[in-house]
Amino acid sequence: MEKAYVSKLASFMESFVAFKHSLGWKYKTSEYYLHEFDRYCAKRESEEVLLNEIVKGWVILRDNECPNTQRVRVAPIREFGKYLQHSGYSDAYVVTNKICRKQIRTIPHFFTDEEIIRFFDACDTLGPRKENPVRHLVLPMYFRLLYCCGLRTSEARLLLRKNVNLHTGYIDVIHSKGPKDRRLFLPEDLKQLYLKYDAVIDNIFPDRTYFFPVKSHSCYQSTSIGSNFNKIWKAAGLGHESGSKARAYDFRHHFAFDKLNQWLKEESDVNSMLPYLVRYMGHACLESTYYYLHLVPEFFSTFSEKTKILEGLLPEVDYDEE
Repeated sequence: MEKAYVSKLASFMESFVAFKHSLGWKYKTSEYYLHEFDRYCAKRESEEVLLNEIVKGWVILRDNECPNTQRVRVAPIREFGKYLQHSGYSDAYVVTNKICRKQIRTIPHFFTDEEIIRFFDACDTLGPRKENPVRHLVLPMYFRLLYCCGLRTSEARLLLRKNVNLHTGYIDVIHSKGPKDRRLFLPEDLKQLYLKYDAVIDNIFPDRTYFFPVKSHSCYQSTSIGSNFNKIWKAAGLGHESGSKARAYDFRHHFAFDKLNQWLKEESDVNSMLPYLVRYMGHACLESTYYYLHLVPEFFSTFSEKTKILEGLLPEVDYDEE
């Protein structure tokens, strides 16, 4: 059951979210922060539509909040203000871009083979919990999909059971990062694992909505994925000696680097292969995939030579988070 908006802006927020959904956006994370803002407004009982002072009080950087989190939290409120203005409420306040500090680009963690082995060993020893009896079944399979197929964490979280075809061995990723769909074929060993997993979960939640459920019709929240990853990482006895702090999203980066390195070893024509990786990873254009080439230059002395024709054509861009 979806949460109801409770402030005097409730009807506007509902129509705004419906508008986003009509464009093909799932809008899960942004809707979470919109609900937070809604509760904040309700406490202040404002009669105004998006009052300047209330918005400014909510968007300021919080204690122990990093600038990137602030940007994610503020973005839907800025969009909401624009929506109200376009709907005829000219007095609605639109948050300025200058409110947030410049985005700090997170440096991906590059997993070693030992880290991968120890992480999944720890993952496979998870036990059930009273409030989540399928946790030990779901999380190992969820993280394997990130590792083997390079999905965004949100794409795997929100993957619907009806969009998984295990007989043919593919999944359909629908409306991710906007109205863009793609079909991904699973490696045979992963397909066999999922056939067994699906049969077990079907016995517990026969009418489930999500492929990786918490309950029949609910899935993990993004914060829960992050906290569970950290707990498993710690249980595996792993630290951050090999680089920056590891995150679940880094499996996506690992997938991209693994493919690039594989092509190098096979002496494939990287320039002709890159468009396939663009499509598989769900990037809007080649520039987003090309970002990976710039992260760790020492990994790519040979790669830089092979792709030098692209250097003058494609700029660095921000990679796409959840």
